Amino acid sequence: MNIFVVEDERWALAELVELLKIYEPEHSIHAYDNGDDALLAAHSICPQLVLTDINMPGIDGLELIEQLHHLDPTIKSMILSVHDQFEYARQGMKFGVFDYLLKPVKKDVLFKAVDKAIQHIEMDSKRTEEWMSGSIGQMLLTADIPQYDILRAVNGRAYCMVLLVLETGSVLRGWKDTCIGMKEFKQPFAFGPAQEKELHCLDLDCRQRVILIPLADTSQLGRIREKLSVLFQQLQQLPRPAHMGFAIKSESDSLYGIFMDLSRHMDENMIFGMSTCIVPGMKNYDAEIGDLWEKVRVMETYSKKGDMLKGQAVLEQILEELSEKQITKRQLRLFVHDMLFSLKYNLLASGKGPASINDLQEDNRILNRFGDYNELFEWLNKTIVSLYCGLAAKDLSPKGLIPVLLEYIHKSYQDSISLQQFAADHHVSLGYLSRLFKSQTGTTFSDYMAGYRIRKAKELLTSGVERLQEVSELVGYEDSKHFSALFKKIVGVAPITYAKRHAVKPISKNRKNPPR
Repeated sequence: MNIFVVEDERWALAELVELLKIYEPEHSIHAYDNGDDALLAAHSICPQLVLTDINMPGIDGLELIEQLHHLDPTIKSMILSVHDQFEYARQGMKFGVFDYLLKPVKKDVLFKAVDKAIQHIEMDSKRTEEWMSGSIGQMLLTADIPQYDILRAVNGRAYCMVLLVLETGSVLRGWKDTCIGMKEFKQPFAFGPAQEKELHCLDLDCRQRVILIPLADTSQLGRIREKLSVLFQQLQQLPRPAHMGFAIKSESDSLYGIFMDLSRHMDENMIFGMSTCIVPGMKNYDAEIGDLWEKVRVMETYSKKGDMLKGQAVLEQILEELSEKQITKRQLRLFVHDMLFSLKYNLLASGKGPASINDLQEDNRILNRFGDYNELFEWLNKTIVSLYCGLAAKDLSPKGLIPVLLEYIHKSYQDSISLQQFAADHHVSLGYLSRLFKSQTGTTFSDYMAGYRIRKAKELLTSGVERLQEVSELVGYEDSKHFSALFKKIVGVAPITYAKRHAVKPISKNRKNPPR
C-alpha cells in the first residue's frame, strides 16, 4: 500500500522516512514537507495510510485529512503532533483518523501504531473486496441490481469484460490452484490509479474467473488486447486447457446481459482438449463428422460380441479423428450424447439394455471433468464396458465374461481380486480365461490390474492425498514398499516424485514485514 508522510520540519520528515523504510518494499513510502503537495499527489498515487503533522504552512493537517476523506473515504490517517488537545483528535475522527500520537514519538510506539493501522486497512480492504466481488458476481448471474449507489455505478460503467474458463480435474481443481494469482491477473490492466480502483477480478466458481477492465475510452482497447495476448500465452502453459474470451460493455449495457452473451459465445467456440482464445465475432463452424457413425456401429458390433480390445481400438480411432478436427466442446457434447443414446437405445430395443427410456439420457456436464481426449477415452471406455456388462452377463459363453470381469475390476480395484476365484465362480478354466482376457484386452490380467490401480494412484497423488501409505491402501496395496516399486516401474518415477512434479501451487500473495 502507499503510505504518505507529511511533515514540514525537514529533519523530522527525514527521520520518519528512515524509520518507515522497514515497511519497504511491500509498502511504498512517499514523503512531503507540506499538505498542498501531498493533496496534489493523492490524485495520482492514491494513499491508503497518511501520517501527518497538524501545524504546517498552507493547508494544515486537519484540512488535509478532511480533503483526503472527501477524495476517498477509505483513506486512514494518523496525526503526529506536539499538541495534546482532544479537540484536534475529535475533529480528525470524523474523517478517518486512526490514531493520535504525541511528539516526540518513540520508535516502538510508532511501529506498533503503524502495524495496527496496516492490519486494520488490509482487513477492511479484504472485507470490502469480498463484498464487492460477491455483489458483482450476483449482478453477472442475475438481472437484479442491488440497491447501493456504488453497485449501480459499477453496472453503469464501460468495461472490457474478460471471461476465463479453466478445465478442472485432479491436477487443477480451480483457479486458486494455478500458478497465476489474482494479483497477477489484475496488475497488467491497472493503467492508472483511478482505473485501478475500478478494476475487478472475481471467481464465479472454481472454473470461471471474470476480469472487469474499466474503459475510459475505446483507444485503450489496443493496449488491452496486447495484455490479453500475453495473458493467453501464460494460460497455455497451465497443465489443463484454459479458455479466454472478452466482450465490450458500454455504459448502457447491463453486466448480466453482456456476461450471458459472452458465456454463450464462449460455449459455442471453446475447442475441446486445447486452450482457446475467443474474440468478438469469432465463429467456429461444426466439423463434418457424419462418417464417424460407421465406426460407432463397428465399435457397437465388437462390444456386443464381448471383443473389448477391438472395440477399444475403434473408440480410439473415433476420438483421434475428433481431435484432428479440433471440434468444439459443444459439438463434442452433442456427439457423445448421441453416441451413448444410440448404444443404449439399441440395447433397450433388443430387450437386453436399460430398464426404461428414462435411463437413456446422459448428463453431459460430466465432460467438464475432462481436459483432453485421453481422459475422455478412459471414461467412455469404462462407460461402454459397463453398458455391455449386463448383456455379457446374460451370455453364458466364456467370451462374454470379459466385460463382466472388467466392470468388476473398475468397481472393486481397491479389493483383493482373484482371477482364479472369478474363473471358479463362472465355471471356466483359469488358463482359458487368462488367454481370453489377453486376446480381448491386449494385456494380461495382472498387468491390467496393476495399470488400472496405478492410474487411480496418480489421480490421488495429484488431488492432494500426500501420505504414501494412504494412497497405497486406497488402490488395493497393503504393502506401501511394493506399491512404490510397482509405481516406479510403470510410471518411471517414485510416487512422491510424481506428486511433487505435478503439484501446482499458487503464487504467494502475502509477504510479511521484515523483522525489526
